[in-house]
Amino acid sequence: MKKKTWFIGLILLILIGGVGFMWFKQNEAERKEQEMVRMETITAKQIKNTFANVTKVEFSEEYGENTLTGYTEVMVKLSTSYGVNSEIGVSMSLNNKSKTLRSYDGGSEFEIGTTENKIKVTFSNGTEVSL
Repeated sequence: MKKKTWFIGLILLILIGGVGFMWFKQNEAERKEQEMVRMETITAKQIKNTFANVTKVEFSEEYGENTLTGYTEVMVKLSTSYGVNSEIGVSMSLNNKSKTLRSYDGGSEFEIGTTENKIKVTFSNGTEVSL
């Protein structure tokens, strides 16, 4: 009888542990996605404060993480009101609180300045918002 009780207890423990682990992993993925959206929001505001006449910002779904520096690199498509459409490479971080974009690759065809109008932002998870 004791062996049967231990066996049932062990099975229940394994099931509860498995469900808890799956729940934790699901929450981890959601937290990661929310963190990416926060970083992309900060970066979109920096782009708005760095380049003039931006109308649309679209973040790529593919990004790379640099664990040594803590930055996440992503390609961003920018569109302006005067017809320039191009991609720039951007380094993002939650710790980057500057108003303007400091770390980017490309963008020489964009006019430096501030965009006063609202811009359409498409995040890497597909959601869209106006800033």
